[in-house]
Amino acid sequence: LPFRFVAASRAAPSLEKELDIAMLASIASLPVLSGHTVVLVDVSASMHSPLSSRSDLTRLDAAASLASILNCESLRVFSFSDRLAEVPPRRGMSGVDAISKSQTHGGTLLAKAVREVQQTVTNYDRIIVISDEQASFEDDKIPRPLCERGYIINVASYENGIGYGDGWIHIYGFSEGVIRYLTEIEA
Repeated sequence: LPFRFVAASRAAPSLEKELDIAMLASIASLPVLSGHTVVLVDVSASMHSPLSSRSDLTRLDAAASLASILNCESLRVFSFSDRLAEVPPRRGMSGVDAISKSQTHGGTLLAKAVREVQQTVTNYDRIIVISDEQASFEDDKIPRPLCERGYIINVASYENGIGYGDGWIHIYGFSEGVIRYLTEIEA
């Protein structure tokens, strides 16, 4: 699982370079998502909760790790919390760091972030949201994606999260299997 490399690098910081090489090698055979992809990663305060009661990793670790292993022909990555911020589309540990350090970790304004992306980014084939699906009370219902494919990947264990309308495919999980699933859906 990609986030396990993050855990290993925290336990052995002097080995991060080698762990990054191993992480990239382990995902090298993942399928490529064709066309243009936009990814929104939730970096809000709720993403600092642990993945489980026994985990030393957070939802943000899982979300940033998943975003940093995406293999796409064309990729734009954004983080969102109280605002939207574009992040360099880096792979591996540098991608995890770029996402995690992209902005302050406040509220969750996902609907606002989706609207802003859809107003400013054009010509993309899919939008992927990676979140724990907890939204700020002032946020609206997530608008329908303006592209052919919209995915919301829930990295938390909540069964009922934010409200979203038609056009979104809801996926639970945070392993590289999610990427294989996306390519199978689109095949």
